[in-house]
Parts: sequence; structure tokens; C-alpha cells
Amino acid sequence: MIRIFLTLLGFVTAFAASAQAQTVQRDWTPYEQNKQCMISENYFNPSLQMDGTKKWFIVDASIATTILKWYISGDQFLNEMEFPARERLAACFNGTRDCGLPRNDDIARDLDLLDLSDLPANSVSIAYFKNPPPESAVRYAMATVGDCFGSAGDGVYLDEVGLTEAALPIDICYRAGNAMFYRSSSKYRSEAPAMTDAQIAKYGDWGILAKNLIDQRFNKPDEEVTQCGVAPAELMPSFMQFYDDNGYGLLEDAEYVAAQEAEAAAAAQAAAEKQAREDEYLRKSKRERLLARNDYQRFGTLDGCQIAYSYVFGGINRDKLSFIVDPVPDSGISWALQFEKTQAAGQECPAMPQELGDWIAKQDPKLFEAYGAEEEFRNNKPNVWNDNDWKAFVERWMWRDQTFAETYVQGGNCQAAIWYSRNIAHDWSKFSQAEEDFVGLARVFGRWGAPDKALCAAIPPDVLPLARKTWERHYNQVMREKARQQAEWDAANRREAARRAEIDAAYDELLNWKPPYQKQSELRCYNVEETKYGTRQRCFSD
Repeated sequence: MIRIFLTLLGFVTAFAASAQAQTVQRDWTPYEQNKQCMISENYFNPSLQMDGTKKWFIVDASIATTILKWYISGDQFLNEMEFPARERLAACFNGTRDCGLPRNDDIARDLDLLDLSDLPANSVSIAYFKNPPPESAVRYAMATVGDCFGSAGDGVYLDEVGLTEAALPIDICYRAGNAMFYRSSSKYRSEAPAMTDAQIAKYGDWGILAKNLIDQRFNKPDEEVTQCGVAPAELMPSFMQFYDDNGYGLLEDAEYVAAQEAEAAAAAQAAAEKQAREDEYLRKSKRERLLARNDYQRFGTLDGCQIAYSYVFGGINRDKLSFIVDPVPDSGISWALQFEKTQAAGQECPAMPQELGDWIAKQDPKLFEAYGAEEEFRNNKPNVWNDNDWKAFVERWMWRDQTFAETYVQGGNCQAAIWYSRNIAHDWSKFSQAEEDFVGLARVFGRWGAPDKALCAAIPPDVLPLARKTWERHYNQVMREKARQQAEWDAANRREAARRAEIDAAYDELLNWKPPYQKQSELRCYNVEETKYGTRQRCFSD
């Protein structure tokens, strides 16, 4: 096999694994990097220890990666190994698993200890792990990680350990890894190449390692890794079928990729233009609202210092809808901090720097917005008296959105929008400004106990399609549940009525029971009192 030596920080690291004791901790991965090794040197995470040494670890604690870590760390392996990895490795020495390691109950007991600091220097474990892993353990680990053991893996080929090179899109191996990691999830199984339960159990370590490594690659966008690397040979037919069935071949077609990129660019451009139009509309409508105020509505009871402070605060936090001109000068920020202190202490307003005064003079007073005015309006329940006041409050809240009035009726658009806003709408990152405003308003009304009817004064069209759909699904579900309950109640009532009728009939029969009439033996005679001569009988004469 062809192998290429890698360099790190200008130092070339080469090694020759042998059965001799490892006396020096290696500073870098000693294996010769190649495409048949799943674990790139970029996916080892170094950390500096208290004693100045480096500790390398892989985001995976399977037995295979632990054996590779043993091979890399040399005689420092036992000190560096975390307890979960030691606990798994112990299974290889107590006979629970066959990992290519000899059975040794003493080593197994040592590895199961939470703290190894009390192990004596002549411990069998310390002596054993000063040697590199045996060839049989290397072969076992290679079945999961691939050819990562440099010359220690000479003579062992991928096909011997059940692996093969997989020049497939990395997404396929990632989906397989997720299915193995979340093996009980039908969702991940359905999104991955077809695999049996036996295959998932057999190649689980490979799959979990693939998922962990690809997760790291996804978190390193500068790393251009697009192919799987190595995968179990037994799974390759399924992987190739998944490749064909899901159109991965198109991703390698230059014309198709170019068309997709052009389509994405066009969609991004259209979204940007739509956002620009919405921003322009919002800015225009906000300007009209601000200009329509009188001086009292604009400034209220604020004095000059409070107005200046509002300008500075608005300038620091300005957004695309702000009418503040130019950035706030540094002296303005310093002055605002002084103003906060004097205001808190009830002292006079500090003198305003000339630079700040010049900056404020550039601002249009007709577009002035007091600091915290919008927040105060939205956070405090208004002092309202009737439905018209609530309606005005709603219209002010939704001033920057295109809205329409709607009649509040059972099952209507307004009720659907309110129900959706309070029960379904949670993905704020996908909301338009109108959706965000209305969802917030509907929830505030619910918290205040305000009349829902007033919300119908300003319904944004943006909220209706999904609201209508989710409401109808909810409404149909509620109706089905009511029908089911009603059917159950009707059946129960019928059973109860039948049972009651049965009980009543039995009760009536018992209540009205009389002993059957016993006829005399002589049809026209009847008995009279007893005498010493016996029973006398009288009879009717003809």
C-alpha cells in the first residue's frame, strides 16, 4: 500500500511500530495519513495538560478508536485514557468481547477503577500498556477505523477486515451513521440506505465513528471533505442503490450543479428584492406615522437632556428603519453615560459637548422617537374603556404592516389566526414582520385577558395561509373527537337505558309478586276452622 508521510508545524513525524516498549510519548499522530484511514489528523483535538504535555483525543470512545489512541499515545496511554473508554476496553480483557487482546482479569479490574493514580508502579496494567497494541488488536481496530496504523498495519488490507474504499458523497455515509447511532429511530432508518438490524449491530462502531467524524467536518467549513473514505464492503451494494435512487449522480453533473447554483442565486436575489420592498414600505409607513404626530405626541414631557439622550440611544441602536443621521460621536456616548449617573442621583444635566450638539442639529425633530416609547407601549397594558379603545390599540401595534379588518365569527379567519398565533407559531426566525407583530400581539392579549374580537381589526395576510390550514386541521380533529365522544356517550346511554329497563322490570316483578292461588280439592267446598273432630268443610249447594 502507498503511504504518504504528513508534517505538522514543519516537523516530519515518522515511526516504526515494533513490539519493543514505547519509551517516548509521540507529539503527533504517528500513522502515515492516507485515504484508506477514516480519521484525518485534522480531527484529533489537542489539549495542553498541567505538566506541559499534549493530550490527543478523538470524539469517539469505541474500542477501535481507543486501540488507535493507545498506538498513538505510546506509554502515556494509560494516563490519558478517560474512564468511559477504559470501561469499554476492560470488556476485551475480561472475556466479554473478542478484541484481539488476551484475557487478563487483573488488567480488566484495573481498567474498571475510577482513579488509576493509586496503581503501584509494578502493576501488570502499567507494564502491559507500555508496549504497543498487539497485531491482533490492530487488525480488530482496522475493521472500524481503516488503515490508520502506519507500518503496524503492513500486510493487513481493507478487504481482509471487511472494509473498502467508498468514493461516495459523504452525505450517504452520514445518513448511514445516523441510522446506526439512532438505531431505534424509524426516521433515521427511512432516510438512510437500507440496512438490516444485524448489519447495524455488526457495523455500529463504524457508523457511529462516521457520524462523529462527519459532524466535526461539518463544523469545519474550511475543510473540503466530500467523500466517505472507507465503508463496510457488505453495505456498499445498498449504498450504491441509495446513490442511484436518490439522484446523487446529478450532483456530479457540472451543468446540473451550475443550474442549481443559478436557481439559488436567483431565489436569493428575489428574496433580497422582496425584503428591500418590504423595508421601503415599512420605512415609508413609519415616516408617515411619525410626521402625523403633534409636538406633544412627539416629545411629551421630556426636557432637552432627555431628548438628547433619546437621540444618542436611538443612534447607538439604530436599524434599517431608523431615521437617525450619521453615527453617534464618541463624546455623545460619554455624555450619555454621565447623564445616566446624574439622572439616577437627581443631579443637574451635564453640559453637552459641542460635537454632540452639532450631531443632534442634523436630526429631523419631526421624526424624533423617544427612548423606550415603543417598548413601554408594548409592555404595559393600556388603560382602555371600550371596544373602540382596544381596536385603536391593535391598529397602533400593527401600524407598519399591511392588514385588513375581519369579522369575528366562529371558525372564521380571525379566530384561525388567533388560534395559530397562540398554539402553533413558534419558529420566529421564519416569521415576516407582520407575522411576528401579530403573534406577539395575540399572545399579549391572551395574557392580559383582552377581548379577542379587537384583534380582528388588523389581520396581516401573511399569517392566514398556515393559520387557516392548521386551524382547519385542528378544527376537524376537534370535531372528530367530539363525534367519537358523542358516539361513545350515546352507546353508553343506550346500554344504561337497557340495563335500567331490565332492572325496573325485575323490580316490578318482585314488588308485585303474590303466592299462586291453591284451589280446593272439592271445587265447590272450602275449609273452615279446626275442631277436635278434624277439619270441617262447607260446600255450596246446587
